[in-house]
Amino acid sequence: MKYNQKIKTFATQLLIVFGLIHTSFNINAQHTYIPNGGISQHILDRLEIKSGELANDYFQSSGKSYRRKAIANYIDSFPVNKVSLSSVDFFNMDYLITDNFEWSNRENSFTKKRFLKSFYKRKSALYSTTIKDFNLIVNPVLYYQVSTDKWNGQNALINNRGVEIRGNIGDKIGFYTSVSDEILKPHSWVGDYLLKEGVLPYANFVKPYDNYYGYFLSNAYVTGSLNKYMDLQFGHYRNFLGDGYRSFIMGDMHPEYLSMRLNTRIWKMNYTNIWAELREPALGGRAAQSRRYMATHHLGLNLGKNFNIGVFETIIFQRDSGHVGSGFDPNYLNPVIFFKSVENGLNSTDKAILGMNYKYNFLKHFSLYGQVVISEFVLEKIVNNTGWMHNKYAIQTGLKYVDVLGIKNLDLQGEFNLSRPFQYTSYNAAQSFSNFRQFMGHPLGANFYESIGILRYQPSNRVNIIAKLIMAQYGNDTNGSNFGKDPRLSYHTHSSPVYGNYITQGVFTTFIMTDLTVSYMAYHNLFLDLKMGYRRTQSVLEQFNFETAYFTMGIRLNINQRNYDF
Repeated sequence: MKYNQKIKTFATQLLIVFGLIHTSFNINAQHTYIPNGGISQHILDRLEIKSGELANDYFQSSGKSYRRKAIANYIDSFPVNKVSLSSVDFFNMDYLITDNFEWSNRENSFTKKRFLKSFYKRKSALYSTTIKDFNLIVNPVLYYQVSTDKWNGQNALINNRGVEIRGNIGDKIGFYTSVSDEILKPHSWVGDYLLKEGVLPYANFVKPYDNYYGYFLSNAYVTGSLNKYMDLQFGHYRNFLGDGYRSFIMGDMHPEYLSMRLNTRIWKMNYTNIWAELREPALGGRAAQSRRYMATHHLGLNLGKNFNIGVFETIIFQRDSGHVGSGFDPNYLNPVIFFKSVENGLNSTDKAILGMNYKYNFLKHFSLYGQVVISEFVLEKIVNNTGWMHNKYAIQTGLKYVDVLGIKNLDLQGEFNLSRPFQYTSYNAAQSFSNFRQFMGHPLGANFYESIGILRYQPSNRVNIIAKLIMAQYGNDTNGSNFGKDPRLSYHTHSSPVYGNYITQGVFTTFIMTDLTVSYMAYHNLFLDLKMGYRRTQSVLEQFNFETAYFTMGIRLNINQRNYDF
């Protein structure tokens, strides 16, 4: 089946199901989402912790589907008289209102001086218009960054230029698109990753030039509110599930993919369904890309005012059902059924991943969070500590502490992650939990311990300082071996015995990466960045030894910082 036919089949199957739902409800005002990884998420985390209550009526942070309308409503209704806030907190709240002005009645998002009368009527929009049944916001995107690199003595570069558009048509359609042309001269370790894997983090089709690479980055979707409880998103974008810096459930250090997400918010629950198509690079030139499919559901439930617990399930499948390329199995379209029961009923060998996450906010200063993700296990073999290779699980635990020791706007986050060898692996390598050869979970793959410390300080309204330290120990693979670090490999190719497996088996390697970033927001979403960093790996094999230091200067407009911290 040709690529276009596969896309049409996948999209048609999904849209028919939800088109039937769509026609049975009254449609509410549409919306878009804030991009993942920006400063807005930390501000919302901080405000939620300081308020002493989960933002139940507006969002659940583990889903990372922050609707702009919900953010504006949350800030407009925030109990400022009951919460101890600094002047910087009030500035940050104004920032959120300005950034999502189309959903707020406040006047502070208007500019006093307009450029050529038609531009920058609002502080956060180059061009905006609001008329009956139509709302449009257009912004330029710019990311220019130059860096030194001690390892190879060469400079690294990011040169990104693009446009971002969002809005709604009537009360039925919301839309978002961001497209940019990027030139990258990678840091030394990112370049090594490209040579080894044949792909660049966050990118898909890459065109090489003399000493740099060119490609397009795009993120686009449409939204539809089925009623006041349910909304639908369809397009090319990334998903992130979890409250940590990393996520074993679903991370986002990979390219966008075709996805449909159904969010249902009612009572104290947030129920998310994700159906997606994942791809692999073509074997050569513009040859056809192989594909696999993913079906996920995640249920988040607030218990009381401070505790949230979530459960999730993901199925990855690519199988030959009598003919090559069977496509998306409609059995997984059921949004409420237990997918594992479907998989068993189909007598299939699809890959199932299960787990849970939690978050507990307390004392108006702390947030304890974590994840437990199971790829496969037998309890008896865990209790007996046999080191069975098919006991595959990952664990995360972390703590956020805002206003450390009473110092306003000084926030600390500590996180610990561990992953057993062969986590996520299937007997069928074509069912790997990856997109374009980039891990969908943790960027280190599996078979590791990791500790992360992040210190955030905002000494004044427009200055943000972030210090980050990441340390890890993992077992590497070499010469075609498979000790369980790479989830893309079939576990049938294992180099370790069936029993006696342990975390960091293989080529023992230590990893450390630290950086200090100072950002100044000269105008709304216009940032000047300075960064100093250090990265080192040490291994029992000299070929894995690496050490570099780098210094970075950059300017960003309407785009989040890019991290290559692996």
